[in-house]
Amino acid sequence: MKYSKLSIYLLLALAFLRCTKEAGSPAPSSSNTGVGGSYSVFMIVGDYLYTITNTDIKTLSLEDPANPKLIDTQRIGENVESIFNLDNRLFIGSGSGLYIYRIKDDGIPQFVSSFAYDQFPIRPCDPVVANDSFAFVTLNTVNGACRGTEIQLNQLAIFDITDINNPVMINTYPLSGPKGVGLDGNTVFVCDNEEGLKIFDVTNKYDIKLIKQFGGFTAYDVIPFDGLLLVVGPENLYQFDYSDLDNIHQVSKIAIKP
Repeated sequence: MKYSKLSIYLLLALAFLRCTKEAGSPAPSSSNTGVGGSYSVFMIVGDYLYTITNTDIKTLSLEDPANPKLIDTQRIGENVESIFNLDNRLFIGSGSGLYIYRIKDDGIPQFVSSFAYDQFPIRPCDPVVANDSFAFVTLNTVNGACRGTEIQLNQLAIFDITDINNPVMINTYPLSGPKGVGLDGNTVFVCDNEEGLKIFDVTNKYDIKLIKQFGGFTAYDVIPFDGLLLVVGPENLYQFDYSDLDNIHQVSKIAIKP
């Protein structure tokens, strides 16, 4: 299931967050902060645009930004969902597994490794974010949306990617219907559909802790950015201040539907 409108909202949300920060909101910075939504279907890295279809990853050169040029197409698998970049590594979530690519000097992605979801009885949807050592994936099959079945698989999965050539799933945490996921340092933000926003301390990757939940709304995707969190729902954008993890609180709600 693709969220094309959601991608547009996330770009607008990122611009809003940047403007808010420039206006002087205090918050610490973090090198692990992801500034794109986990449901992103395109990613700009340097002079290249990477975009995914249901089965492929396409690379476009932005050497002439007014005339992007398609320079490469590679097949990934089935039910490709999302793309995330970290230090010229592309993490691609799909219904068949987690795929990792490295961007070569010429801008072309080179396959590195994958983790197949053959162990599951159903192909899940799986947004993904990562840092240098771990990848965090929300696996969901809400109402069998990814395969037309009533079998359910809803959880946060943690992968050890210290050896980028051999990702290993080291832990899972049960959830209701997780969708978007965000990461800042040792804090993971999960949009758990109708159960709202859940925030976890993942300092111990083998024993993660739920530290806060905000309910009463449906949450689809999330962008953490230097102490400010943008959560996307079907009708509203919600902004939270998480600069103090002991006092996380909502600061605004912006309607995105008339």
